Amino acid sequence: MLRPEQIHPVVRIAHRQQGGLVIPDRIIFDHELVLIVKGSGQWKIGGESYGYATNDLLFVPPFVPHSFHDGGQSQTKHLAIHFDFEAMPPSASEVLADRAPYRVQFTHGLKIAQQRALFSGHRWARDLVRLVTDQNSGGVVESAQASMRLAGVLLEMLSERKDERSAADPIILRQQARVNVVVDHMSENLCGTINHRALEQVSKLSTSRLQALFREVTGYPPMDYLRRLRVEKARRLLADQQLSVKEIAGLTGFRDTSHLSKVFRRIDGLSPARYREALLAGRQEK
Repeated sequence: MLRPEQIHPVVRIAHRQQGGLVIPDRIIFDHELVLIVKGSGQWKIGGESYGYATNDLLFVPPFVPHSFHDGGQSQTKHLAIHFDFEAMPPSASEVLADRAPYRVQFTHGLKIAQQRALFSGHRWARDLVRLVTDQNSGGVVESAQASMRLAGVLLEMLSERKDERSAADPIILRQQARVNVVVDHMSENLCGTINHRALEQVSKLSTSRLQALFREVTGYPPMDYLRRLRVEKARRLLADQQLSVKEIAGLTGFRDTSHLSKVFRRIDGLSPARYREALLAGRQEK
């Protein structure tokens, strides 16, 4: 879990592009912000399709299948910034292609929105434009300024997701602590049988109360969150070519390969086998 004060991003690539935004299904090994400077189209992430338009800011986390298509609009312009949250593993010095699937999560229920509609001249957009210029200037000071600009944008993206109450509110902290106990139990027993009764015993809450609390803190009901934890572990295991999909299903608490494939496809939009192919193809490309 990453605290807001631990955000010290490392900018890996920052560039402008004009002449179309068409990217077939892929996964990336770091994080990416995409600012649509001009144009519109469709993008698909995690199995869901969304429209984007001029001044939209898109956030792409690592190891999540996604694609872009601008409908043949050759005048589409965008900025792309690839970066790492330096304080979190894997380290910024690690070779990207050697990374196993991972996720960065934030404390206090904070999240970075997947898509934000900005406006012409928005401060975030101005900072990202300057970031690209700084990063590509070749100067040491300018490169540091680029990271500082990115840190500012990321912190504001997080702060706008806060609850109206303070993140230090004792009630919120108690709620998060209760949810964390359940999440820890899930993580330690992914291969076992976890049902509502078991979670009631761990949390000492009724199923209905736990459902409401889990949705408030994580955005998901408990069993859906559990499935996502299992898929997240399956992603990491799929990086190991020595393991079969059947073995991975057993190691992540799914009944069989069919069950794993069904849940994996619903969450990521790809089958486990296709995800492994995309992962390996991405590494060869790197």
